[in-house]
Amino acid sequence: MRAYEEAVKRLAEAKGFVPEKRPLLEEAFDFLTSSPKPFLVLNAPTGYGKTLLSFALALHSLTDASLFDRVIHVLPMRSIIEDVQRTAEEAFGFSRTKMMGSSEEFMHLFPLNLTTADTFTWDLMKLNTKKRHSVKAGKEFGYDYLTQASILTSLVIFDEAHFLLEDESMATAFDAAVDFLTSQGVPIVVMTATLSQGHREFFRKYTEKYRYDFKVLSPGGEDPFVERELKKDISIEFGEGDPLKFIEPGERNALIVNTVDRAVKLYDRAISNPGLGFKRDRILLIHGRMTPSHKRSIINRLRELGREDFLLIGTQAVEAGVDFSADVMITDRAPVNSLLQRFGRLARHAGDKSGRALIMKDSPTGPYSEEMVNRTLKLIAGESIHPRVPSTYEMAVTEVYGSSPSSINRLIDKNVKGKLFRLMSDPSKRAPDVLGEVEQLVAKGVPVMRNFLVPLSVESETVLISPKKLFELYSRGAVEVRGFKSEIKTLKDAYEVAKGVALGKNIEILFTGSYDQERGIV
Repeated sequence: MRAYEEAVKRLAEAKGFVPEKRPLLEEAFDFLTSSPKPFLVLNAPTGYGKTLLSFALALHSLTDASLFDRVIHVLPMRSIIEDVQRTAEEAFGFSRTKMMGSSEEFMHLFPLNLTTADTFTWDLMKLNTKKRHSVKAGKEFGYDYLTQASILTSLVIFDEAHFLLEDESMATAFDAAVDFLTSQGVPIVVMTATLSQGHREFFRKYTEKYRYDFKVLSPGGEDPFVERELKKDISIEFGEGDPLKFIEPGERNALIVNTVDRAVKLYDRAISNPGLGFKRDRILLIHGRMTPSHKRSIINRLRELGREDFLLIGTQAVEAGVDFSADVMITDRAPVNSLLQRFGRLARHAGDKSGRALIMKDSPTGPYSEEMVNRTLKLIAGESIHPRVPSTYEMAVTEVYGSSPSSINRLIDKNVKGKLFRLMSDPSKRAPDVLGEVEQLVAKGVPVMRNFLVPLSVESETVLISPKKLFELYSRGAVEVRGFKSEIKTLKDAYEVAKGVALGKNIEILFTGSYDQERGIV
């Protein structure tokens, strides 16, 4: 446990807090450093400090590499990585970020390696994202075997894994990745705050197939974190009408909605309404169509405000990776996992005593299934849920997502999964072969990774947008596309651009409009 204790000490010094006992993380660390073939599902709530486990395991690998040489921490989105990377650098100084557009590294060789699910999956298929053009030109293999080997000798942590299991465009690739990693005996940790019984059974089938030591850990009633959180007065209510009328002046307010357009409209109304009772510089907006530096400035502003009053208006971008605490949380309707992630920012910090959540019953559901949202609201109305005590919401999560893996299996294309698995496992399939087969899948319209998102260059930074948003911006003359032979006259053309990017073609998308320093790309 020496590495664990050292990680706690360094993190506390870097962050300036008095460490609290985390028996769940100690048990997890002991299991992962003693079992010859561990597969751990860590079902702990938001704010529990699960990332400490990554730091402790990375420290352990420096002195004992008998079970794994290093740690690879896989996250579902770029915004979360930035926060974890900053903490790792402050406390340990031994991590490296690896994701599209951010690093020149071609292997995972640091004690702690942070990466997105997309980049990790490409690497597992021996197709390094930095080397696609050279591979396509037949100039090199792009470190294919070496990149994959650097994964197979690591311990892999999938953080917020429910995002990957519920994303139609990622579920198939994630299934192939878990199947391949377990076939090779790689130690695996799955972290999430919201795991249904069906999700657990999805992982259990691979641990039984490949004979892993399988363990599921969740904090019990005697856990100091749970004891503290249960003392907080957390209420969940319902409302209708204008969400701004439920804002409470003098408190820390968060208004979370399901689309960027809705967030921006509410923000514009809020800053033009002095009756809300907030100073202009305490009304903040955050969403996914902002540059990383812009989002960081908002997060830093929240940290500066601390316990002072504010109104934060945002989208799903705050569900993970944005560390702040609110007294009042007003939210659009959403599935239970999303709501619990949002509620995880309510009375989040140790000194907070109470928090009030309000779900807008008549709000639009945005990208979510109406059926799943309605099922969620019905369950929440009949349960006494505390967003940071898993025992109070586990049944609701299972009711929505099921007790068997069938809801996940419906998202998985078995034929595509089989092809991806063969690309990973067949040693005769080198980078050029992988690229060729991926090109065939993409040409057929199969989103091998996350829905063909387009990297938009904005003032030397990258913002991921949908083909639909690309078409809209191009039609307004706010985007220049280089390396694409024709104009973008239809939405279909925008999808062709996105496909070209997914295939590693030399296409560059530049934002030529005026970036709004308050609203981002809108």
